[in-house]
Amino acid sequence: MALTPQQLEDYRQSLIARRAELARDTVRAEAAAADQSDLEHADLMDRAAADVAKDDALHEASRESEQLVQVEEALHAIAHGTYGVCSRCGQEIPKARLDAVPWATLCIADQEIADQRRRESLARENSLLTGGAPSRAAA
Repeated sequence: MALTPQQLEDYRQSLIARRAELARDTVRAEAAAADQSDLEHADLMDRAAADVAKDDALHEASRESEQLVQVEEALHAIAHGTYGVCSRCGQEIPKARLDAVPWATLCIADQEIADQRRRESLARENSLLTGGAPSRAAA
């Protein structure tokens, strides 16, 4: 089922709003990470807590940046008439999926494959970082 012009406009507006939200959140997270760096006179425990907070803020900013790229890709697809089509297999992405995740560029099956590959890649990286020790990511 092809999307109507009104549905496309609704998704476009939703994506534009999400893009603005992500841009604000990314700037805020990066600022929070920078704030955690100014602990020159803090004791060791405060520095450790600040390092954890900084890592969390940077991780959040990274996730938001990744989603921002996906939002931009979805907006590009709308502009070029390919929105709602899986970028991997070419099948239509179900409307229910687009309603839940308007920035989706993959159908559910291809998204599951991409997620599995990403988990495997992270497990391999973690294994290399820990010298081959088992990780929770691989479990």
